Amino acid sequence: AREGRAARDELSGSTITLTSLGALGGVAATPIINHPEVAIIGPNRIIERPMYVIGADGVERIEKRKLMNISISCDHRVVDGWDAASFIQALKHRLEAPATILAN
Repeated sequence: AREGRAARDELSGSTITLTSLGALGGVAATPIINHPEVAIIGPNRIIERPMYVIGADGVERIEKRKLMNISISCDHRVVDGWDAASFIQALKHRLEAPATILAN
């Protein structure tokens, strides 16, 4: 695909698409589902934002952290909103702790 040689049938038949929105610089999006797929996920741009954190001393303070939004669009005739939100939360946890990807 990166070399532009993937045939159309090699890029079809999936149920979900992962799109790359971050390169465009957006921090939130509503990706459009590619019919007949049922969902599309779009990681957005990583940006630095202030965030409350609790230090080792138990004191809350503000630190600069890199954060990223993840957008998802689903066909609600097939995918329940609760299931979509649960999927995004599971994806979030694995992105925050990549070692858990190999643990299962």
